[in-house]
Amino acid sequence: MAIFDFLFGKKSKLKELERMSPSDLEKEQMRLEAQQDAIIQKVRNIEARKDAALKEGAKKKSDLERKSMAIRYTQLDAEAKDYVSQATLISKQIRIIGRMTQMKRRESLLKREGLWSLISSVDTNELEQFMLDMRTKALQGDREANRLLEILEEPAGTGAEEESKDIQDVLSAMEALSEGGDATDEKIEEVKKQIEEKKKEAESAEA
Repeated sequence: MAIFDFLFGKKSKLKELERMSPSDLEKEQMRLEAQQDAIIQKVRNIEARKDAALKEGAKKKSDLERKSMAIRYTQLDAEAKDYVSQATLISKQIRIIGRMTQMKRRESLLKREGLWSLISSVDTNELEQFMLDMRTKALQGDREANRLLEILEEPAGTGAEEESKDIQDVLSAMEALSEGGDATDEKIEEVKKQIEEKKKEAESAEA
């Protein structure tokens, strides 16, 4: 990925993380988030053009004119899908950068515990899979994996399914907020509290 070329050059092992600072990683995350926002705006614009093509096509009387609008719609749809793919890739990069920042902030403790060498051997492209493997090992009783997750403040039981549940809770809250009309500050605060309550309930159930 280009992000790792930017951060590490040709070397992609996390041991190169030692020469980075948390602020370097945070700046890169901000750059990626701005890039993602720009892509999302492009998708919005394309979706508006797709709607316009449908409406215009519905008004046309001749088959030729309607076909022209249909072709325009499919072209715009393909363009939007390309941008969505780009945004998905950037989302993954943002997640990985966030995890790397977390590791960097705990670098001293990880080194004292003898766990930095374990992390530094990981290829940056495989970092997410590495953390999933660590959770599996921790659940199987691996003390080293469990300690690594403790330092990074990641419960062993927080796997892809739980992460997906968290995201689904936020998405449900967003949907409820949109159905209620204007999203006032009071409504937003209420929804945030509901999200936190669900999260605490899930954590209590795991304990």
